[in-house]
Amino acid sequence: MRYITFLLLLFSLCVQSSERPMLTELSSLQWQNRIIVVNDIAEVETVKTLLEDNAAGVADRDLIWLVFTDAETLTNYPGPLAPELKANTRKTYRLEPGQVILIGKDGGVKNRLDQLDLDVLFSDIDAMPMRRNEMRG
Repeated sequence: MRYITFLLLLFSLCVQSSERPMLTELSSLQWQNRIIVVNDIAEVETVKTLLEDNAAGVADRDLIWLVFTDAETLTNYPGPLAPELKANTRKTYRLEPGQVILIGKDGGVKNRLDQLDLDVLFSDIDAMPMRRNEMRG
């Protein structure tokens, strides 16, 4: 009986550890992920499709993406989003409607664009020293 209880407890811990915590601030992703934030754009579905179609490149570069609209937040983050995340991010990074930002693993803004251009963002990322080390290893 103890053996079964132990296995159930172990299974429960494994399931809980695979869930990501609620994301309230982008700073909690520092040193783990790079982040693309797309704020208030007209072509939401086009942007979402572009990001999803490039899932392999996104995953390879440890990218979390967020697309903010007035009504919702679209993302590839595997956990829940806090209701205040959108407002906190817009305020912290002084995001204007239509802007796209790239945040590096160090938490700094690496690029600010007027539209989503994955080729530019992937090139920016691939030129980063930390990314070059990742590609070597």
